[in-house]
Amino acid sequence: MNILSSKSNGVAKEIRGFLGSVLIFGFICSIIVLLIQFPVLESNKSIVLMLIGAVAASIPVLISAISGTKPDDVNALKATLEKKEHQIQMLVDAKDRLEEMVINLQREMLQNQDTMLDRILLKNAMDFDDKDKCECGCVNSPDGCCNNSNLNE
Repeated sequence: MNILSSKSNGVAKEIRGFLGSVLIFGFICSIIVLLIQFPVLESNKSIVLMLIGAVAASIPVLISAISGTKPDDVNALKATLEKKEHQIQMLVDAKDRLEEMVINLQREMLQNQDTMLDRILLKNAMDFDDKDKCECGCVNSPDGCCNNSNLNE
């Protein structure tokens, strides 16, 4: 199994990127050593400096090409990350609003429960008080309604 030929292996991509970067670094170091050992003529000095500048400017492009990362991919990933962070923030805000709604609903339920319990207790108390009263409004004696007993006599 060849590690460097596997396209789906993330480790192989990192190894290729590392080896390519080392190769480019070695190439540039060898150019610098050659320029130190062999003097450049004054007539060719501007051409050599231009070549060194061109190689130095192309280093990031070469490294990104070898490592497999492209600036457009990085920018697309950054945009996707920003979008996901925005969605996360929106979800957190929605969750906070829902929690506030649940808390308010629980508060209203407790108030309604207290009100309903007060009404039930008041109705039962009034029914208990009305149990001893006649339809005419007098208090029942053990013999019955005082108005009914007066009517029978």
